[in-house]
Amino acid sequence: MIFTVRDIELLRLLRWCRYVVPNDLRRVFDVNTINNLKSAKLIRSSKVQKSLTLTAKGNQLLEELTQNIPENIRHAHTAADTLRRIRVSAIITTAYQAGLDVFTTGVEALEENRAIYLTALMRGKGANPWSNSRIATLLRLGDTLYAAHYVCPGIGEMLLTDELNAFNNNTSQIKNVHRAFFFAGRSYADVLTELGVPPANEPRRYVSYADAFRSLTLPVHLLSCDETGAMQLRLMAMPDYRQALTRSALQTKYAQAPSEIPSWDALFDGKPFVMAADMDLRRIDAAIKAARERGVGQIVMVALKPQVEAVLKSRYRETGLARVFSLKEEMLSDLGINKLYTPPLEGFKTEKGEVIDAPLIQAARKAGGSSGK
Repeated sequence: MIFTVRDIELLRLLRWCRYVVPNDLRRVFDVNTINNLKSAKLIRSSKVQKSLTLTAKGNQLLEELTQNIPENIRHAHTAADTLRRIRVSAIITTAYQAGLDVFTTGVEALEENRAIYLTALMRGKGANPWSNSRIATLLRLGDTLYAAHYVCPGIGEMLLTDELNAFNNNTSQIKNVHRAFFFAGRSYADVLTELGVPPANEPRRYVSYADAFRSLTLPVHLLSCDETGAMQLRLMAMPDYRQALTRSALQTKYAQAPSEIPSWDALFDGKPFVMAADMDLRRIDAAIKAARERGVGQIVMVALKPQVEAVLKSRYRETGLARVFSLKEEMLSDLGINKLYTPPLEGFKTEKGEVIDAPLIQAARKAGGSSGK
């Protein structure tokens, strides 16, 4: 019996993330694969948030397979540090499911599209260029570079100027890109709860995420760390995704929007149209404001169905601000983006083309069934 690509990618994901809760892994990896690797003593359950982590044996195997992996630095043991790693792992697994290259070890990987970089990999190597920044990961989608923050109720405050400086200074070598933010959480509702915190009474050095959301001039996209968020990233990785999705959704009903209104993606039966699947709520609000200034009572928007149900229906449809529709599965299928990434069950081969024998996993599978079934 040999290791499959699925086996090795699960081990690699744990090497990058350190800790991952089982529910996040089970979105991509079947239970048998997880149990087989446990039986082979390559991964184990941890008391830290009931997560999974690599064993010494699992780390050793990866080090024998390739050198292009993060250093095996000592695990964080404080509650705050481990909780942060688990929260960041939710973003990483969402990006992985979207088909992004998550197994990067240097910021230079972001010079290409569809990649994500874990900022924690730069910590603990002498001088820490990220200092106390809350940026969890960097993502490159198309011509835009994103700084992702994990946001949830009670997450605390940040020094916004330091966050912007860290983002710009540590990615200055990435040329010809736009910059934006993701505020990511377990769900859109979790993120919006924190973003609903009332404004501070007076200017302060440290600000809440709600105040940062209101004051940032760069775009801010909400992201849920689940299958919906993975599909959102998949859409946003398309070249010129807004226009591609807009034209596909409207077909012959498409009409070009006025160039002086960048928040409108098109006109649909004379109404302003917004592609809202990227969950840039401030852009939606700007589109509504521009419409009202021109005497238009409602805009039209389209997004993924779970986004409509979780946020957009109550926020815009039920308040009469917009007609809100869901992207059709057929349209996503026609664009070739209706499926999320699933690692294959084919045999894993090293860079030299060698297969890796796994007799211990073979024994476990005889007892519990083959992986993926």
